[in-house]
Amino acid sequence: MRLILSFFIGLVSFFYLAELFQRLGRKYPALEVIPITHSLVGIIFIAVGIFLSIFGQSFLGSGLNILSGLFLIGSGIGLVLHHLLSRRYILSERIEKDFVLKHENLVERILEILPGAITWLALTSPVWLSFTLPYVVAYLILIADVYWLLSALKIGVLILIGYRKMEVAKSKDWLNLLQKDFPQNWQKYYHLILIPTYKEPPYILTSTFEAILNSNYSKDKMFLAVGFEERDDPKKITETKNILKKIESKIAGVFTTIHPYGLPGEVPGQGSNKNWMINNILTEFKKRGIKIEDVFVTTLDADFCINPQFLAGSLHKYLSQPQSKRDKRSFTGVFLYHNNYWQTPTPMRLMATGTSFWQLAEMVGSDKYINYSSMSISLKALLDVGLWIPDKVNDDSGFYWKAYFHFNGDYKVIPHFLPISGDAVQDTTLLKTFQNQYLQIKRWAYGVEHIPFIVKQYFKKEVDFWDKTDKLLFKIWGDLKWGFLAIFVTFGSLLIPLVNPSYKLSVLSVNLPIISSWILTTAFLGLFATILVHEKTVPKRPKGWSIFKVIWSYIQWLLVPIILITISSLPAIDAQTSLMFGKKLEFRVTNKARLLEKNLNY
Repeated sequence: MRLILSFFIGLVSFFYLAELFQRLGRKYPALEVIPITHSLVGIIFIAVGIFLSIFGQSFLGSGLNILSGLFLIGSGIGLVLHHLLSRRYILSERIEKDFVLKHENLVERILEILPGAITWLALTSPVWLSFTLPYVVAYLILIADVYWLLSALKIGVLILIGYRKMEVAKSKDWLNLLQKDFPQNWQKYYHLILIPTYKEPPYILTSTFEAILNSNYSKDKMFLAVGFEERDDPKKITETKNILKKIESKIAGVFTTIHPYGLPGEVPGQGSNKNWMINNILTEFKKRGIKIEDVFVTTLDADFCINPQFLAGSLHKYLSQPQSKRDKRSFTGVFLYHNNYWQTPTPMRLMATGTSFWQLAEMVGSDKYINYSSMSISLKALLDVGLWIPDKVNDDSGFYWKAYFHFNGDYKVIPHFLPISGDAVQDTTLLKTFQNQYLQIKRWAYGVEHIPFIVKQYFKKEVDFWDKTDKLLFKIWGDLKWGFLAIFVTFGSLLIPLVNPSYKLSVLSVNLPIISSWILTTAFLGLFATILVHEKTVPKRPKGWSIFKVIWSYIQWLLVPIILITISSLPAIDAQTSLMFGKKLEFRVTNKARLLEKNLNY
């Protein structure tokens, strides 16, 4: 363990020292102490470190030579890495840039392989590392356990704070506050609601439309746009258009578009559909004399039912931002999956709750919250960014990175904490429901597809070094822990004695499972916050339920560890492995089926 610590202390400390001295040098040129090519110093450190590790025993003594060597190797890598990230080259800017441009496809392919390779390296580490360094694996497992504990407790606190913010937001009359706080400005804004749809039945869409009509917002300032896919069921399209005809007279207007299938440079999905919608609606706005600067856009999934205060609250949040910043921001509500919550099997309910509350905790506790499923943004900002990336499956997270680099790092997602209620995964049979849940998580985890774009923009755009580095590391770590962490802390300690039987003779082999058990059990304290907020937010349990189903709905949380390993981690590993082997994922709509409503006529 000392060897690993020595290496990482050297790497991290010299990386940060290089950045510190570089910033001091820019601010105070007289203090410039970093050589122009400090990566060369790093390479020298690495060479000296290797020399000490191999030949230094004679004059440093056994053990100390290895510690010193690894520290120098880590320090050298830290300097080289900092130089590469901050200066965009290691030794020769021209040669290295020409090489990358010449082998651009190869570089992109390597970046696609990288997330899956790191995940599999981490997953298999208890096997290959246990042959020679079993105690290092044991200590890494303890570190992972502590990280899991701290994360669970932190998330629990953030969920409670987020729930309080949501309740406060719901209690306010945001239309009245718009009139009071922005009497001269708010009335000029039209609210455009975009709903791309594919395969969702009319009864699902109807509840979405009704929630919009029930909004506490001026109806003459609301436009509803529904984007169909050319390959969708013609009968569904016709029925939905008939429903929209009844709505049209109640609001400022209704737009419908049909997105052609197979356009060049597109992956069929929400992103390309929304691009098609916006490009067609711009023509309509021009005909009506509506200025781009006067339109505020909200995107919704086809099953999303918004809170009555949602439209007014999101516009109030937008207008509350400084004028120089508001068109560099998007805004989001809280995602709850309650439309069909008690109809779904227990694992799907737990995934729905976990997804909701994870998003809620991220909104409260992170300045790196990434767009997810729905957002509100000015039409001007949307056009400035260039709309959504058309050839990627995950359009929401892709939009975040596109906007972040477009605005040179000055882009954030601001929560207004008003809720949206969506559908938990539910299909017509239990087997199809499990299949859909797995494939939905796999599609979400396929956000690793944006790594090549992020890295390329990282080296091209003039963004604050630490801000873009922090966000890049956040992205890589988020993808990595999604796939490996739950499996690592659960099974890692079981593999060490199987690979290295001599490890069984150590005291650590006896104590590790006991200590890990206590740490992970303590981590369940964070789950109490989830249970508490869950009981305060979910719909009431159906009256016709048996006593067994009611009791089970309270103790369903016992399945959380299994859910984390199976329905959460495995699809993430699958997604990263698919990208690693070049198997591109197509956008797949998660089937919507509210079993108690599917036979209703609208």
